[in-house]
Amino acid sequence: MVFNEVLEFPDISPVAESSIATTKCTSPFRFDTAPYDEQQARDDMPVLAPVSPSPSLARESSSASTSAADIEDKYHIDPRVLGTGYHGSVRECINRTSGERLAVKSIRKSDPSVKPGNLAREIMLLQEVNHESIIRLVDVYEDDEYVHLVTDLCEGGELFDKIVENASRDNGMPCFAEADAANVLYQILSAVSYMHKHGIVHRDIKPENILFTTTDDEENSQSTVKIIDFGLARKHHGISFGEQPMSTIVGTPYYISPDVLKKRYDKSCDLWSVGVIASILMCGYPPFNGANNCEVYDAVRRGRYQFSSADWSATSKESRDFIRRLLQRDPAKRMTAEEALNHPWIVQHADNDDVMLIDDDDDVESSSVEVVFHGLPSRRDSIICGGSPQRQIRRRLFVC
Repeated sequence: MVFNEVLEFPDISPVAESSIATTKCTSPFRFDTAPYDEQQARDDMPVLAPVSPSPSLARESSSASTSAADIEDKYHIDPRVLGTGYHGSVRECINRTSGERLAVKSIRKSDPSVKPGNLAREIMLLQEVNHESIIRLVDVYEDDEYVHLVTDLCEGGELFDKIVENASRDNGMPCFAEADAANVLYQILSAVSYMHKHGIVHRDIKPENILFTTTDDEENSQSTVKIIDFGLARKHHGISFGEQPMSTIVGTPYYISPDVLKKRYDKSCDLWSVGVIASILMCGYPPFNGANNCEVYDAVRRGRYQFSSADWSATSKESRDFIRRLLQRDPAKRMTAEEALNHPWIVQHADNDDVMLIDDDDDVESSSVEVVFHGLPSRRDSIICGGSPQRQIRRRLFVC
């Protein structure tokens, strides 16, 4: 069947003029996918507390050695850099006693982009969580120049890179097979559900922050994934607990929700991000696109996206319904993590025994009803990469 589903919602009220004025618009030929934090994530920031072992604190008590010796007493650190992020580099390390292979991320404290409060909060939240699909924080070391975070070693690479690889094939099939996409999304949703139950909102869920643990399976479909980077995460139990909505605009343009741009949001912003990821896993490009940050924000505010026949004809109606129920402009109509885990599409494909079907209902915006069109242009001009080297698009628009 040839179809084009177009989902269109009334325009969302634009954010305050002051907010727009501080939004950095990038060049049309370059797109910055770094997390955007309009107010430098100023809400509820603790002061960076000494972490253990801490040479600076130890010198005051005359009981510890210098920085490099502290961490290297316990770990052998490979000098080769596995990867670099916005705030530090990652290397492999080995526990000298147990032989366990881990990763160590070294963050330079003098880097102007490193906010001590953000870093302290990230450490605090990682120390609280314990879930198989969330990166495990094993150790923390601090010295005069760096904070070193010792975590699980994930060798399978980013979900982002796998999307790039799959989307470049352009063979008329979905970017990910539906069973593989559902398996990845099930693990992400399990982690999101865990975080939300513990009063934690991630606020920057995106393919770059989802790692495969191993490379054993050719398609990575059976590999465990882990959510990383809690730099923008914070505690927020919800309005029902007497808390005010969050108001700081944080996140990454493709994945940011319209309610975040309105500066009045709760944990449901994470589910919008999962919906965007689900859409990309199926078709290979983001549902809300543009030549720069400002255009993407405008697209998100409009809330209009389409399932074009050229890219979606090989997908199931259930997969599109799953995406539709997450990409709801009204957060109250957006699926929760638990509802998404129990959506029939996830239940059908995901390899788990703990889900139960929820009752199907019609509580979806009327404008989300499938509309059939013919002859609309393909969105292949917006496909990720299209054969270009992966690393050339790390900071660029998905369009090559």
